[in-house]
Amino acid sequence: MRRRIALLLAIACSAAAWAAPHSNGVKVGVERAGNVYALQASFDTQLTTCAAFKYLTDYEAATNLPGIVSSTAVREAEHRVRVERTAKERILFFPVHLHSILEFTEYPNQKLAFVQLSGDSKTFEGYWLIEPNLQGSTLRFEGKWEPDTLIPLFIIDHFARHDLEKRFGEIARLAEEQKAKHAGECL
Repeated sequence: MRRRIALLLAIACSAAAWAAPHSNGVKVGVERAGNVYALQASFDTQLTTCAAFKYLTDYEAATNLPGIVSSTAVREAEHRVRVERTAKERILFFPVHLHSILEFTEYPNQKLAFVQLSGDSKTFEGYWLIEPNLQGSTLRFEGKWEPDTLIPLFIIDHFARHDLEKRFGEIARLAEEQKAKHAGECL
């Protein structure tokens, strides 16, 4: 049961059917092929490309998102970071604790790619793209997730489609909340 929540850790894919945009401009799509979920999300932000990159690479700030209790980053090379995250969720009245180690590869002001090195999923990988626009930038997420669980996939389908909309909404909200902090880092 706890493994189905691993999807939330990195939020933290291809060919997803887009959901209707939310009032805050977040669009999320989820599609399953076999046991693998393709995830897509995007939203506009007032952050410049530099500030958006600073926001995405503020790995410890992930604890400001619901469910993330710890996020520790260790820089391994100039553009490579290992992040250890722990999440605590409540699903169907059951408390769930998750742990994951992710490796992020940074492409300054353009892209942030990640792959799960170990954790509660068979595989989890993806990337964030930063695209400049007239108001700031558009952040686009694509990822693939294969859960490691005995939970029926139709339950995970429902969870993925409904909870991801909330999660990416929180990521968009936090981006705007952190705007002043990250804009100041790009002066």
